[in-house]
Amino acid sequence: MKVLLSGYNLDSSTIDELKQKSGWTKDNITPETLSAAYARISRDPRDIEELRKEAREEVDKSRKSNETIIFGLGHSSVAEHAYFNFDIIGLSRFAVEQVQKFRMASFTEKSQRYITLEDDFVVPKEIKSAGFENKFIELIKYQNVNYHILYKALQEYLFGKHSDIISTKNGKRTVDGWAKEDARYVVSMATESQFGMSINARNLENMLRQLRNSELLECRELSQKLYDLVKDISPSIIKYIEPTEYDKSNNRQIKEFLSNLKIKSTKKSTKQVELADHTPEPDKKIAEIILSSLGGLSSAASKGSVKGFDDKTLQNFYKTVFEKRTQHDPLKRYFEFADATFDLIVSSSNYAQLKRHRVASMLTDDYDISLGFTIPENIKTIGMEDRFNEVMKATDDFYSELLSHLPYHAQYALTNAHRRRVKLKMNFREIYHFMSLRLDEHAQWDIRDTAQKMLIELIKIAPYSTMMCCGKSGFSKKSDKIFGQSQS
Repeated sequence: MKVLLSGYNLDSSTIDELKQKSGWTKDNITPETLSAAYARISRDPRDIEELRKEAREEVDKSRKSNETIIFGLGHSSVAEHAYFNFDIIGLSRFAVEQVQKFRMASFTEKSQRYITLEDDFVVPKEIKSAGFENKFIELIKYQNVNYHILYKALQEYLFGKHSDIISTKNGKRTVDGWAKEDARYVVSMATESQFGMSINARNLENMLRQLRNSELLECRELSQKLYDLVKDISPSIIKYIEPTEYDKSNNRQIKEFLSNLKIKSTKKSTKQVELADHTPEPDKKIAEIILSSLGGLSSAASKGSVKGFDDKTLQNFYKTVFEKRTQHDPLKRYFEFADATFDLIVSSSNYAQLKRHRVASMLTDDYDISLGFTIPENIKTIGMEDRFNEVMKATDDFYSELLSHLPYHAQYALTNAHRRRVKLKMNFREIYHFMSLRLDEHAQWDIRDTAQKMLIELIKIAPYSTMMCCGKSGFSKKSDKIFGQSQS
């Protein structure tokens, strides 16, 4: 066996520095050569390192090969070997949501929970063109002034309440973060953000195409800026960046079709968490899969066997499944064969964390002021609820005024407290991962509340397969309760 490190990411400044120091003039500092080399593996008997060497030395040939294999033969996965890292600075929080919905990419974002906001915000060109620039800026500045007022008041209250934590290492920073995370609920989604993004070429091309189809000029401009950075480095693997007719018209056509059906509308639920759908008898379904996989039974025989399991047998079965598992062990894939779908109503702050679970299936409605807004309990406790409500009223009034002119872009003015509907589908393995993070004692209170309500509904339909579903911080206690000894 021979294993070689064929490449790894370098900071672009380091690459430029190395090229300058060495006097490098060849046009082969491109991830395209890796794609070209790996594409040849299936048909060329030579060692990969030899294929990589040839690809580096004959870049034009490599590019032609990439175009033929990726776009001619349709083997798009070859483009996944090329990887890019981007710094994205100054995009609004609202636009960030559109970028970070892409599943096959990695994002690390400036946190409004840990960093004091400096009143930087985007004034969308669409709002300027509609003649609302001055009113928009006035509202955002009003929101930001109240952010700082709330932050100082929350900081004073929380420092006094948690003096024991303040005295510990990093304790002051932790408690200060709690003040920031509650104060940020009055800040708008026009607030500037910054984040790092890592993505392979195949998924970057898809992202560029979808962002070009966005209703937000910010996103369309971002698509162009990203493309400008990579088009000369990797022209053979990022090529089709214009939205297709399907991209542009599909949603509109579906809405028109539904409109013609004249379906009578019904009022949607106002519950913050509602279990909308799930695999029938999830406990038994997962057990069937395990029996079929490990018990040597056919699917039909597994189903028949599990059908006869009483509650005690199911409970003992899952105790066996979970025994010896620690909080660091990922759940086995058997749990992916049962899933649950939730209808959620969440704040923008809540959704900012929910969207990170991109393995899940997630659909969002626009933010909707009729759903109200989320007020942090600490703001009520310090007697600032009236001030908070005043900011929300001013925001809702401006939003309503802008809505008739710019129905979609009016959302820029809404705050982290405003809510939207989310349809969320997760398999049970992903649910365990979600709960591990979002029920942890360090999780932000808003999404922790959502996760707790979701788990209550799950336990009703699957009491045994969810018996070890909990936050990381609660794993040992739950394990002790079920097994009588710590599993951590």
